[in-house]
Amino acid sequence: MAIEWSVHTYASLPSTQDYVKELAQEGLPEGLVIQAIEQRAGKGRHGRHWFSPMGNLYMSVLLRPGCDVAQAGQLAFVTAVALSVAMDEVVDKNNHQKALKWPNDILIDGKKVSGILIEKEGDAYVVGVGVNIMNPPDDAVGLNQVTWEINVPIHPFRDKFLNHLGLFYAQWQKDGFAPIRRRWLAEAFRLNEEITVSTPPPGQSGIFRDLDEHGCLVLEQKNGKKLAINSGEVYFGALNNIGA
Repeated sequence: MAIEWSVHTYASLPSTQDYVKELAQEGLPEGLVIQAIEQRAGKGRHGRHWFSPMGNLYMSVLLRPGCDVAQAGQLAFVTAVALSVAMDEVVDKNNHQKALKWPNDILIDGKKVSGILIEKEGDAYVVGVGVNIMNPPDDAVGLNQVTWEINVPIHPFRDKFLNHLGLFYAQWQKDGFAPIRRRWLAEAFRLNEEITVSTPPPGQSGIFRDLDEHGCLVLEQKNGKKLAINSGEVYFGALNNIGA
């Protein structure tokens, strides 16, 4: 059954993620969406500040999948696939290349266009999404720079994404992670190439071979041993400035 999204948009909030976490404690049902035109204290992974001026999409979604914490990590890939399909409707794919970077980013032409943050709050999960559209940071890219349209309006793009998120979320709950994993791998950034993962110190290097059934990155080392890595930053030489 498709989720009925309940979207609430605010001119400015400290953080959509923190606000949805507060509302989750009140027992609100899944499908709640909080969007801010700008954020004063936007959140990225590992407590980083997310640059949040007007002109981009900032939103957090409340989900209650009834799964354990290990499975909940798969929500980042469900979200990434939904975002990617929504972007397919606006990105000029003849002139620009989109890719999914483990574990939670979307890149266009090697630059970050979107990031995803999953946080647990009681028995709920809050999915934070940021998409650069009109006003990207200097080292990133916005959808308006890569579209075949005159511009990408923020609210219609949000609705495209939510439509796809509802469909892929339902598929994930019905059929498990396998179909989501296949879709994600089809666009995986630097699959079968050498990478370095920053954790645990001093990091691990090898060939990015696969995504396992839990969403872990499978790294093949020079001795043939394969490691399943469940967290960390992925670096690709000169591209190491785009980690989220």
